Amino acid sequence: MQTYIRPTRLAHLTVGVLISLALVRLYFLVPFPKKPDQIEWTPYSLVDIHKDLEEGKLVLLSVKANWDLSTVWHEHFYSEDPAVLNLVRSQPITCYNIDIGELPHQQFEAWRGYFDSLSPLGVILLAQNSNHEILKRVITTEGIYQQQLIPEIKKLRRLQTEPAYSVTYLGQ
Repeated sequence: MQTYIRPTRLAHLTVGVLISLALVRLYFLVPFPKKPDQIEWTPYSLVDIHKDLEEGKLVLLSVKANWDLSTVWHEHFYSEDPAVLNLVRSQPITCYNIDIGELPHQQFEAWRGYFDSLSPLGVILLAQNSNHEILKRVITTEGIYQQQLIPEIKKLRRLQTEPAYSVTYLGQ
């Protein structure tokens, strides 16, 4: 007994498979909508970071790598933390993320210089004080677990907004 598939049934089957494949492809191509209860990340842009620093904003830069899936979890961990989210929303803070796995080797080595480990992953906080000096704090992934992010943001904001004092020597 031989099974025979009619041409119309074969056409329906083919169209069904093609529609299913198109939906699966669309699912992975269309970005997921941002949850309102997580940090909104901006793609890394050195020009925008400099502009934000000049405007007096604090920059939170999440550094992750595509070869280390745990870094995605680290970002998710503090990105949805209500205390971090409240602080980010209440302060002039811009949040960027960068995947160092997508950088050329030379830029990767430059990023490695910010961290004291072979795996340069975690958070970098940048601010500019009233003397136009760049203030930097680095928090490794271990520091994120130890809840160092919020105290470091507060400390950096305090240093950023303190008035600069200059010493003036009066003539004799």
